Amino acid sequence: MTTAEKELSRHWDYADETLKALRERGLRPTPELYHVWFVYFAEENPEILRVIDAVRASGDDLAEDTLLQLYYRYIFDRQAADFLQRGMEDFSELVENSDDCLTTARSGLQDYGALLGRSLETLKDHEKVSPVLSEVIEQTDQMQRTVEGLHQRLDRYLGKVERLQRELEETRERSYTDGLTRVSNRMYFEEQLNQTIEEHDTSKRPDPFCVMIIDLDQFKAVNDRFGHRIGDEILVLIASMLKANIKGRDVVARYGGDEFAILLPQTPLADAMVLASDMSKRIAAREIKAKQSGISFGQMTISVGVAEYVSKEGSTKLIDRADRALYRAKKEGRNRNCAA
Repeated sequence: MTTAEKELSRHWDYADETLKALRERGLRPTPELYHVWFVYFAEENPEILRVIDAVRASGDDLAEDTLLQLYYRYIFDRQAADFLQRGMEDFSELVENSDDCLTTARSGLQDYGALLGRSLETLKDHEKVSPVLSEVIEQTDQMQRTVEGLHQRLDRYLGKVERLQRELEETRERSYTDGLTRVSNRMYFEEQLNQTIEEHDTSKRPDPFCVMIIDLDQFKAVNDRFGHRIGDEILVLIASMLKANIKGRDVVARYGGDEFAILLPQTPLADAMVLASDMSKRIAAREIKAKQSGISFGQMTISVGVAEYVSKEGSTKLIDRADRALYRAKKEGRNRNCAA
């Protein structure tokens, strides 16, 4: 089976699981509810995973309102922001072009009005011509005031559009950020990965780049022993330490529950392995303490799988190779780094 066929098969599996979940819970198969469950089974959004897993673990039913809140918070906001951003950019361009046209028209009317004023002085002795020219000047002055008023209104509109664009940009940034750890989310990581792959595959002299998949060792045991609040604190701490080790165009993202991914543009495999070793040592040496109580929970270690991109292989195969390297690192005893 080819990679494309495997991907298609996975999506059909997600669809089957989604319909089964809706049917078992007596939920309506609306696009919103379907979308949330599909994202859950596809593990595309860690926050949706966390909320649904917590409710399922408690034995409570997932209410339709809860699912709709997840949809509008983590799915709809992003789609709407993209749509509105494109609309605002087009509208802003229209307003700016109109503003330029009115500025030109205002300048032209001012020159024209000055010319008519000089002409009136010359033609004052001609009784029939002078009244006509006076009326033209009056109408020109009125048009000048109209254009000035339109210019001011468009300036206000342009200010509003710029404010809306800033707000939409903030919304877009939130939609790219993991709600808990404040690093990038999986959606942003995959977009940047696909962009990097496209640049690589279309370049005559492409730079090497790598992907890391990072898993926290024995994290489930920590959650079970100390609770999800402490687990969340640990995730936030690890995320901040990973982020402190990247630079430039590097991207660190929360990829799943306790799994992180790092995109390393312009980085060959040897350099990526050095970085992985350095991060692992820093994290293993850090004592984990609760923020409020200061209670120590010891050290946390990570396992890392690293893969360098092979031209034309695509994102799915690259991630699969990094995943297999991670699996090997955990199988060989954890707290180690393996290259694909």
